[in-house]
Amino acid sequence: MSVTKERPVIIGAGPGGLAVAWTLKEAGLDPLLLDREQRACSTWHSYYPSLRMNSWRRLSSLPGMRLSAEYGPWPMRNDFLTYMKKYIEVLNPDIRFGTDAQRVDRDGDRWVVRTSDGDLRTEHVIVATGLHRKPFVPDWPGLKEFEGEFLHAREYTVPDPYVGKDVLVVGCGPTGIDIAVAAAQAGASRVRMSIRNMPVLFKLSPSTSLLCQAIKHGPLPHWLVNRASLLMHRMQWGDLSRYGIPMPKEGTMAGTARIGHSYGAIDRGLIAGVRDGSIEIVRGVTGFNRKAVLLDDGTSIKPDVVIAATGQRPDMEGLLGHLGVLSQPGGRPLVHGAQTLPHAPHLYFQGYRLPPGQLPDMAVDARAIARAITGSRRFTLAGALRGRR
Repeated sequence: MSVTKERPVIIGAGPGGLAVAWTLKEAGLDPLLLDREQRACSTWHSYYPSLRMNSWRRLSSLPGMRLSAEYGPWPMRNDFLTYMKKYIEVLNPDIRFGTDAQRVDRDGDRWVVRTSDGDLRTEHVIVATGLHRKPFVPDWPGLKEFEGEFLHAREYTVPDPYVGKDVLVVGCGPTGIDIAVAAAQAGASRVRMSIRNMPVLFKLSPSTSLLCQAIKHGPLPHWLVNRASLLMHRMQWGDLSRYGIPMPKEGTMAGTARIGHSYGAIDRGLIAGVRDGSIEIVRGVTGFNRKAVLLDDGTSIKPDVVIAATGQRPDMEGLLGHLGVLSQPGGRPLVHGAQTLPHAPHLYFQGYRLPPGQLPDMAVDARAIARAITGSRRFTLAGALRGRR
């Protein structure tokens, strides 16, 4: 067993883990990052190129370095990756790539991180593997027998392969909306979206990003957030039932609590597509047979391609499931940022807050984690000064 000499161990070299590394280095520590992939920000590299950030650029910079105004208010995937490349160059972190953190155990007053390259013993562990570690596909009956093309949205890159095809997108989250709109605009012969539970739908605007942060980091009670989100949906979109879109039955926080992951979406063209007929809404999927997709109203449809925009999961049960630190459903941690559980001291989590809008959260929580570990605020001024560069 190797000893990190009190170096904090950060599991995950994505934006969240790198943000914590920055604040810890500014506070005088030398964190060690572990990542099972061969490059930093691997999840962001896997996203489709047309992805645009949902959080406002002015709120989305990581500690120590601002996102450039040249990216506009809503940076694209490649803009953010360019920013992260520069961030890593300046930070110069110690990252062990290809090292899979497989389990975290408590041993006396220290943590033992068991990895594919051996065990690491340390006082402080920060888990930052992300919300989107593993694609989720519902256990639909008959899916294996379906003869049409089927893929998870994580496999989607560009709409070109679907030109002239009948496409069904399952799921009304931000990714599902992006894919449906792109397929319709690229020339798919038909685009349908299956919605089982209509989420609260927000417009892409700075005010939405500000509200999201107020919800997560302010004193607003959940009942008020639920009522306000439903009211915003109604005021922004009106009655869409004639297009097959029902009013949401529950607010943002109630839906999040029920399903254990994000409940809400940013509209980037869905409502316009539904109104002009380029996107059709159908009922929720209940199963498949060889030729068709079965819907919950008893009907069936026969698309050429089914794209399951059914979300992703943190997939941390093997790593942490035995410690009693994960919520169910969803598998997210029970605490965030500087908070730790009494039976799991010095075990921190970065990048798992819901509702989504993770980049602003990562900056807030990275600073909070550094303060909790070091008891120091000296990095705050240095970070603020560097952030003006």
